[in-house]
Amino acid sequence: MKKKKYNIYIVSSNYYKNISLKQIEFATKKLNELFGKDFLNIVIHNIDGSLELPFFVDYVLSKKKNVDGIITLGCLVRGKTNHFENIAKIISEKLLELSIKYKKPITSAVVAVNKAADIRERTNGGKKDRAIEASNALYQLISSMEKV
Repeated sequence: MKKKKYNIYIVSSNYYKNISLKQIEFATKKLNELFGKDFLNIVIHNIDGSLELPFFVDYVLSKKKNVDGIITLGCLVRGKTNHFENIAKIISEKLLELSIKYKKPITSAVVAVNKAADIRERTNGGKKDRAIEASNALYQLISSMEKV
C-alpha cells in the first residue's frame, strides 16, 4: 500500500441501531488494523434505512472527489412479505452499479437474515462478521487497484 492518507466512508443504516453500532465498531477497528491509523481518515454517515444506502452512496461520490472506498452497513430481517428479497436485491445491484460508475470500491456488510436471532453470528466480531469481511474486501480492492 502507498503511504498516503486513505479516505474511507462508512455509510450505515440505523434501522437496527444496536446492530449498526457494533458493525461500525468492528469495521473501524479492522480498517485501522489494515491501513494503519496514521494513514486513514474514516468518515461515518448514519442514515435511517437500508434502501436509502445506494442513494446516499451516490450522493457522497458525486460530491466528494477524494473518496478511496466505501463500506455500507446494515441489517435486513425477513418479514411476512417479499419486501425483504426486493430490498436486498435492489441494494446489492445498485451498489455494484455505483462502484462501476464511479470506479470506486464499495463493499457491503448489509446482512440479510431470516430471523433476528440469525444476526448474531454475522455481527459479533468473529470469523463470519460481515463488517470485518467488508473491511478486508475493501482493503484488498484498494491494494489491488494500486498495483494496476
